[in-house]
Amino acid sequence: MPAMRTSPFVVAGLLAASFLVGGFAASAQVGKAPANTKVATVNLGALIEKLQEKAEWEIKLRNLQAQIMDEVKARKSQLEEMTTQINAIADADKKLEAMEKAHLTKLETEQWAMMKERELDREASLMWRQIYKHIREEAAKLAETKGYDYVIVAEPGDELQLAGGDARVPLTQRALDQIGRRRMLYSSPAHDITEELRTRMDNAYAIGQ
Repeated sequence: MPAMRTSPFVVAGLLAASFLVGGFAASAQVGKAPANTKVATVNLGALIEKLQEKAEWEIKLRNLQAQIMDEVKARKSQLEEMTTQINAIADADKKLEAMEKAHLTKLETEQWAMMKERELDREASLMWRQIYKHIREEAAKLAETKGYDYVIVAEPGDELQLAGGDARVPLTQRALDQIGRRRMLYSSPAHDITEELRTRMDNAYAIGQ
């Protein structure tokens, strides 16, 4: 008897069902929490976007990037000048020597560019590590002050975002991925402490400078 082929839409439906079942199970567990449990939510994207710390980090990163670009232009001009000089050399041996020197300079420039790219990436990663560390620290302090048992990251939006992104990823997969990452179906705006936490973080950052 030939094996039964499964439609990709059936598979997608089964996956979606499994995500929903998991969500209902999580909701049921939350429902068992004691009545006096205090929960607050934070819109992480909105919080980070307005942070003074992030704004100053971005200035630092832009300055570093500008310095790197200035050096790129200088090194490019040097290589172009070397090429012009090579073209003007008539002696074959001297031309070969100049070409070898230019080739070595080009390799050194490529290695330098890779090093600077890693440096910029390292600084950007340090920014995110520090910002996230400070978010956790100030969220803990705020929770202790206000008596919150949990501070939960709110979902970024009600609707799934299917436009844009990698065109090679099917829309169905994008939808299922987003559903699978969701951990909260609803949160009351009354529980949102995003602005309060941002104010605390900006004040703490200003004092630390």
